[in-house]
Amino acid sequence: MSRRVRSGRPGSAAARALLMAGLQMAALALLLAALPAAALTPEEVEQRVLAVTDELRCPTCQALSVKDSEASFSNEIRDKVRRMVQEGQSDDQIKAFFVSRYGEWILRAPSKTGVGLIVWILPFVALIGAGGAVTWTIVRRSRARRRGTGAAPGRQPGAAPASALTPEQRERIQADLKRYEEED
Repeated sequence: MSRRVRSGRPGSAAARALLMAGLQMAALALLLAALPAAALTPEEVEQRVLAVTDELRCPTCQALSVKDSEASFSNEIRDKVRRMVQEGQSDDQIKAFFVSRYGEWILRAPSKTGVGLIVWILPFVALIGAGGAVTWTIVRRSRARRRGTGAAPGRQPGAAPASALTPEQRERIQADLKRYEEED
């Protein structure tokens, strides 16, 4: 049998080393989090401000984006966006801030979730439906022409084409034409 030499509690030196390493890593993470984000150049800040404010609706004008509006309220929003960009907040965080304050309507484009998804999909469904209706109508009329029923809407299949006149109708037309010619 081998004898172990124990100094105090088992694993105490290893536990202390592991605890110290964990504390050092936590301190390093806190230090890195406290450092300001990589400083953006003024041009980069302005580009992000323009991009975010183009996606926000002016609460005063409502037909314009905050970027395009000259209203004083839009100027305040632009300044707030600029401060938030300089603080290192992401575009999504900035938009979420304004949505929490003013609601979804502040976004010029509806969200692509929930009811907003219907707003995005509905125009495409309408276009596909309209295209299908036009195609169906063209095919139906084309088949009717090939069968000799003409393309007149509302005509019963197998009905005589509009150009077929009875002898009485022909005589009446001829008589009307003669009267017209005599008047001239």
